[in-house]
Amino acid sequence: MSGSNGLDDINNVIVEDYVQGPNTSFTYSYTDDDGLGSSGWYIMMDGEYLDADGDGRTDACQNITFTVTDSQGVDVTEDSGDFSCKAPSEDKLAFTDEMFDPLLDDGRILFAYVCATTDIETNYECSIGEEYTITSDSQIYFMDKDKLDLAYADGLLGLFGSGLLGVAGSCCCGLGGLLLLIGLLTGRKPTPAIGYMPQQGVALGTQVPAQENQTLGQMPQQQYTVGADIDSSSVADTPISVWDDQ
Repeated sequence: MSGSNGLDDINNVIVEDYVQGPNTSFTYSYTDDDGLGSSGWYIMMDGEYLDADGDGRTDACQNITFTVTDSQGVDVTEDSGDFSCKAPSEDKLAFTDEMFDPLLDDGRILFAYVCATTDIETNYECSIGEEYTITSDSQIYFMDKDKLDLAYADGLLGLFGSGLLGVAGSCCCGLGGLLLLIGLLTGRKPTPAIGYMPQQGVALGTQVPAQENQTLGQMPQQQYTVGADIDSSSVADTPISVWDDQ
């Protein structure tokens, strides 16, 4: 029964419930109840993943600016997040924001990441209990990616309780592999696993220049990191390991 309940919990997760907006300002408190870091917050806006000028940046978000401030009003934009705006690429091993978007074809694009502290390769400086305010001169959306991942994790616990993942746990690498298994069981669209964030090395709130594509497995050398590639053609609708074979 617990296994069935676990699958029900996973299937009942509605991604849209974890999205707020549109608005020009959001204030949220950073938490880390399990001490393992947070998957962070996704920042989105209306638009499409298009790159008409071929500069490697998604056209809709190239000129958008926003800031992150703490409860004292201090600008912590560069320390707490990463402005990406990385357009789709013909190179299937290149990082793009689209591969991280859990809600494709909804008329919104993902373009930035805040407080993604599960990625230990980056130095997202977010303090537990601190309130962070994200503001923009444009209408944006806020997705609590950490709470979304925890909702999936609750379903995972149900599957573990049933023993359905007993064997799978020995051949899957961490939560990412288990999330892939959930994708196969439920038919959900895959999205990257917790803790892998793409580096763009660009300060938030600034217009970004063109940048070379990063390939899978290469850890960036600068400030921020966000991810790797996945193929959404064979499984659907659940986060998967970013190290999955293409």
